[in-house]
Amino acid sequence: DKAVPVMDMVHAWMIAQRDLVPEGAAISRALDYSLKRWVAL
Repeated sequence: DKAVPVMDMVHAWMIAQRDLVPEGAAISRALDYSLKRWVAL
């Protein structure tokens, strides 16, 4: 239960960062991978 607010913050941070990184960069691929699978996390 304590993890939910933290994970919500991480999710919001990941979405914000994704808009800032160049397409095709390793970090953009990592963010895309995680965001596509967010429900499973």
